[in-house]
Amino acid sequence: MPAPAASSRQKDPMQQPHHVIVAGAGPVGLTAALIIARAGVRVTLLEKRDRLNEASKASTFHAPTLAVLDHLGVLPAMLAQGQDVTHIQYRSTEQGILGEIALAELKHDTDYPYRLHLEQSRITPLLLAQLRAHPHADVRFGTAFLDAAPDTGGVTVRVQDPKGVHTLRADYLLGTDGARSQVRESMGLPFDPTPYPGCVLRVLADESLERILPGLRPISYLVNGDASASFLRMPDCWRIILRVPPDVDQAHAQSRAWILERLRQLVPGLAELPNILGQDVYSASKFVAGTYRAGHIYLAGDAAHLSNTRGGMNMNCGLHDAYFMATALVEGLRQGDQAIVDAAADRRHRVAADSLLPRTDAMVTGQATWLDNVKGLLGDPAQRLAFLRRTAMLDMAPELARRIDPVSAAA
Repeated sequence: MPAPAASSRQKDPMQQPHHVIVAGAGPVGLTAALIIARAGVRVTLLEKRDRLNEASKASTFHAPTLAVLDHLGVLPAMLAQGQDVTHIQYRSTEQGILGEIALAELKHDTDYPYRLHLEQSRITPLLLAQLRAHPHADVRFGTAFLDAAPDTGGVTVRVQDPKGVHTLRADYLLGTDGARSQVRESMGLPFDPTPYPGCVLRVLADESLERILPGLRPISYLVNGDASASFLRMPDCWRIILRVPPDVDQAHAQSRAWILERLRQLVPGLAELPNILGQDVYSASKFVAGTYRAGHIYLAGDAAHLSNTRGGMNMNCGLHDAYFMATALVEGLRQGDQAIVDAAADRRHRVAADSLLPRTDAMVTGQATWLDNVKGLLGDPAQRLAFLRRTAMLDMAPELARRIDPVSAAA
């Protein structure tokens, strides 16, 4: 899909006639702001924190997302820092390694036939460095979004920084300020997420895990009845993802005793734990905003949708939101046609409601038939390829299967 071309730079880029405000400097907001700035449109990025959020959150980047990040010039640094994933491994307690699926089977479907594992907190500084170097971008940390009032000509935004409350004027506002979005609240949209039962335990372990479970691939799934574990190789550790039943106390779930007990359900006779570097628990919910637009205000990322963490799809979907919404905002401004932006917002809403949530729900509810499904994939090349396309999210963002046409350099 062609990206918006850069316009000629004026002597003072911040005097460009058009202006977009992006609220929230997570990966979605940074991506959207950078696309807008590179297209020659003035963009102001607001972030209530004094610095980037350093919490380690999402970790998996799928093919369409890699296309966006390659387009923005940060993929080489990500590849140097990250863990590339070329195979998905499946195991059961009774049968051991059931088989592996090579992501290279996607080589005719995408220019990025692999996954990349890298902490979200390692990517945002790369995007921020690119954005801060751009003359069309104004990055404001320590600046909280308060509210917004859209009208026929644009949107008026109130913000608060250490010097007080200020008013900003823009053509459009894009809310990328997370699950507890103030932008969404200012649009009058309810936030009514549906929680998934139980919680998720994330355990960080060192390479001793490979001694306990030899032959692990960088992404491996192990199932025994209702118990399951996902093993993700990160650049400097392993992530072990365990599902905690609703009747287990969260504090107890983080104890070495419970972790050992759970792993023994999956690896009978396990004598010891790997060296644990840390652990935490988190809950997951599902949600899609009733609409992604109200006047000149739009939503993207967690502000627009939430899903469970299986498959690592929610953040990837958010980054696709960023690309398509930013591209539409630029094109809408160039053509003077807001219908372009509205149509993009409606398409992204359909992707979340009709594809993202049903797919991630099925990953949770399909545990009972998991073994049969895996055997079917391993034995049927056509079924396997269709599965790989879905897990790579290529059907949700087919325009991003290939390298994006580069933005022409500004004069």
